[in-house]
Amino acid sequence: MNDAQALGWGAKDLTRLREIAPAGFEEPEDIRHVIDWFGYLAEWRTHYQIRSARSSLHGRRITCIDSAILSYGLLELLFCDVKRRLLAIHRRDPAGEECGHCVTLYWNERGQIGAFSKSSFEGLGHRDAVFADEPAIASSYAEAYIKMGFEPLYFGITALEEIAPDLDWRFDVGALNVISDRLKERYEYAFMLAR
Repeated sequence: MNDAQALGWGAKDLTRLREIAPAGFEEPEDIRHVIDWFGYLAEWRTHYQIRSARSSLHGRRITCIDSAILSYGLLELLFCDVKRRLLAIHRRDPAGEECGHCVTLYWNERGQIGAFSKSSFEGLGHRDAVFADEPAIASSYAEAYIKMGFEPLYFGITALEEIAPDLDWRFDVGALNVISDRLKERYEYAFMLAR
């Protein structure tokens, strides 16, 4: 565990984390308990606001991108040696609406990749650390979209330190909506679908 104070986390933050996950954290997968504790903010379109890790931690409901930022920050705090990245996926629904999904990827000691995810759609949740590379885990989400009748379009992998060096994604109390645009700029792989 990193020094919480050195990273900027306070006593209220750590108390809240213990309330949500009283069993503690033995391995990165335990972060799932934190993400699963929160309800999903289904009406996110009404007042779209991406929140910092701290703002999400002290809330009751979160979106997929809030979950990604929170789990990314918790990996840094609790498992500082674990490699982590964000995976952003873009899809189109049958009505033509395009939308994204964002998850936090993490690597286990064997180099396999898993993901922390929050979604209102079945099939878009967490992934066990069993995937060999980023395209493989992205494809698992694409397959879930296909089962729902959605068309997966493209995806990208990045780190918050790369796309938001000028933002306080850990503790800012305001909206961090620019992160969404920056994630879209990192889309670099298209899904190749059999027709």
